Amino acid sequence: MIERHNNTDNNLFNEMDLEEQEEYFSFRQQSFMHNIDTFYYSVKFKNDFRARTKDKNVLKLRRYFDLKYRYVYDSDDPASVDFYLKDIDKNLVLKPVTFSRFYNICLSYPEYFDIFIAPSVPKAGDGGESVTAECIVQLRSYMLWQYGVRDSFENSYRYVQSFANFFGLEISEVKENRIDYCWHTNYLNNPEKFFAPESFYKMRVDRFKNATYVTNKVGSEDYEIDYVALGRRSDKVFIRIYLKTREVIEQNYKPWFFQIWEMNGLINKYDKYVYEKCYEKKNWFYRFYARLEFYKEHGRDPEKLAKVCRILDGTLQINEDDLIKLADELTPKINLVVNVEYQTMRRHSKSYELIPFKDYSQFGECARVYQYFDNRKIIIDYLTNKVFRMVEKTGDGKKSRRPLCGFWEALRRTRCIDMRMTSEQARLVRNYNRKLNIDAMKKRVLCSAITLGIYSRGLNEDSPIQDAYEALLKMNDNDIYNAMLYKSKKLRQFNPEELSGVYEGGDLHRFRLLDEDTGELFDYEDLKNGDFDNDY
Repeated sequence: MIERHNNTDNNLFNEMDLEEQEEYFSFRQQSFMHNIDTFYYSVKFKNDFRARTKDKNVLKLRRYFDLKYRYVYDSDDPASVDFYLKDIDKNLVLKPVTFSRFYNICLSYPEYFDIFIAPSVPKAGDGGESVTAECIVQLRSYMLWQYGVRDSFENSYRYVQSFANFFGLEISEVKENRIDYCWHTNYLNNPEKFFAPESFYKMRVDRFKNATYVTNKVGSEDYEIDYVALGRRSDKVFIRIYLKTREVIEQNYKPWFFQIWEMNGLINKYDKYVYEKCYEKKNWFYRFYARLEFYKEHGRDPEKLAKVCRILDGTLQINEDDLIKLADELTPKINLVVNVEYQTMRRHSKSYELIPFKDYSQFGECARVYQYFDNRKIIIDYLTNKVFRMVEKTGDGKKSRRPLCGFWEALRRTRCIDMRMTSEQARLVRNYNRKLNIDAMKKRVLCSAITLGIYSRGLNEDSPIQDAYEALLKMNDNDIYNAMLYKSKKLRQFNPEELSGVYEGGDLHRFRLLDEDTGELFDYEDLKNGDFDNDY
């Protein structure tokens, strides 16, 4: 059931009728969403990848990628080239990226997964066969949140098999390498109070020696806890608890989470509006201005509206403390999404005694991975109880015997299933992601045209539309040629499944240009092919 917003002590909520309140401020209280957010798996080949190998297929692989990367680095605009897999009729993108020292060959399916290959691996300590996996595959969160970890693994592994067939390599085993378990939640109204050291240390039960805090100033005297970490990234298990909403906005990536959170009731329409404004500005503090923008669009108090308009257009200056106070007076506080994340490494998971719920012998070298997926609930129960848990602050003198606090009980009750979207949900997320990126690019293009106009014509009073026209009309043959090269490169860097088809509002327009000095007309094909003499 959708719960009504519990923050009613503000002007806007009380100015709206019931239907508007439900439309903008409804959400599911104390909600949790669980998923595997990052999954790495390793692939070991039977072939000898040691430095002095005589394996002809490994030597062929090294020569092939030496030539490919030489082409990449010798080109005028080094970026990426295609790698075609004939047996599955698919392209991957060869990128100049190195991972973890050995893996300096990177084949990418943009936004979905990366395949890292080590052309040479160190020999074992006794001088025998190497124990280092020659291939590491990283499944990205966008793919995992759409398809779930099992389908994502199977989809990416088809490409690994095709790569192995291309070079005549034999796969000996596939194992999990790193798994990040995450829980997104709006459970906490006041994360600062809950995770304050004097409170957190009374509740935590674990074997970590300390905790790392990152706080941020809010106003002149307040603060927010952005990040709490237990352990180090290089440890077998590393735990992070942080504001996911802030991370998305400040790092300016994964905006599709806004749509997923709204679909699952973690945020409401009002929250989403505020987060989109902040994302556009790449500024977390802008949330207080964004709340005033929302009041400007939906508020009804003439006096308050006049003040808000003056603040937003810059005619009325206001300090941070007064801005926060006004935003709280006029609008509800936004729902914050906190992420609880366990990063587990192979050094930890290799000790798990997996229960064979099913016989996966028919999957050969991948049997271990499928068993790992089946044991997910058991592994999570162990991590959230034995590795780290949170208990009540008072009770039994021995903290480890106290019952779990409400927050942790709710986390452990969350269903441990893949967040696999329906086709309709996936379409909504993709279109939402495209819309935000389109809006951001339109703004960037127009701002660049304005800057070009100032450089070209000095300080001027021309309209932004004039600046945009002038920027286009300054292109010559070389500009168009370089732009075509750039577009060819960019087309390889995007995911064809995510950007197939025309987005709503993306229709092409027919146009002609008139040279007023000569009266000559140029149509689109002339401009596209560079068939004109004038240097605009």
